[in-house]
Amino acid sequence: MKFSIIIPTYNRSDLLIKTIDSVLNQSFSDFELIVVNDGSTDDTKEILESYGSKIRVIHKENSGSEKSRNAGAYIAKGEYYCFFDSDDLMFPWSLEVYNKIIEAENFPPLVLGQPLHFSDTIPRKILQQNISLIKYVVYKDYFSKDRTVYSSSSMIVIRKDYFYKAGMFRQYYTKKEYFLDDIDFMLRAGTIQPTIIIFEPPQFGYRTHAENSVKNLKRVIKSLNYLLEEEKSGKFAGGDKRKFERHAIIGGPSYYWLFKALANGIISDSIKFFFNAYPFILKGLLKKIRNKFRKKTPLKTLNIEL
Repeated sequence: MKFSIIIPTYNRSDLLIKTIDSVLNQSFSDFELIVVNDGSTDDTKEILESYGSKIRVIHKENSGSEKSRNAGAYIAKGEYYCFFDSDDLMFPWSLEVYNKIIEAENFPPLVLGQPLHFSDTIPRKILQQNISLIKYVVYKDYFSKDRTVYSSSSMIVIRKDYFYKAGMFRQYYTKKEYFLDDIDFMLRAGTIQPTIIIFEPPQFGYRTHAENSVKNLKRVIKSLNYLLEEEKSGKFAGGDKRKFERHAIIGGPSYYWLFKALANGIISDSIKFFFNAYPFILKGLLKKIRNKFRKKTPLKTLNIEL
């Protein structure tokens, strides 16, 4: 089996149906879908049961999305794990495009997609468009990227053996209070070689809505502080040699969410965070300026018939 799509979910039954249906509507058929019910108290269990043998289901006590993703990985049978959020949507071409890249580039360990943002529904003309060309970049590793990349767990397609080499998702903390697990994972997977990033077509629809976890700004700031602590304690890949790249990756969202929090009146937490994060923010800005004037790694193209 080529792909295992692993979706953790908690009390999102209204959105979960559309997410599952988008995965089952793939033009590529060699995959399994594993949904991990993280202790939902709504009608998620009944909805999952209605799909019968079309999906595999794990029911567990609530412990957060990262431990749920790991639980799905433990039973997965695919060569590649495709992690996905329960409020996002796959496009009909998503797995077909991933598979085309994987075969053309000799089974790389890490492939990352990029999103199309939407709030309600994805326009029909986008879903029905003719996908004939893939544009992507083969980087030495994720830390070497020289273009802006949107970060989400739904972008991650990783070969099974490298998922475990990277240490899986966080499992060493007891509280389920941290966001930004996608950034945490990529900082530990950042030296996997090579890393391919697909820029066209978009590989998933990222839904923006009132329940997005990142809308809780105080918890986002707390999660960023936790990333800073992890970095300072040496939990991420690359050692001293790749410190600048890691700091720049953390600095980008730190800059964004700091000003977002300030604009929403979260003053005390933001000021404390700034004094902890300003060296990272500075490196993020320096890398952004450097990338603007440096020659980019060339885009590669690949024809595909869908």
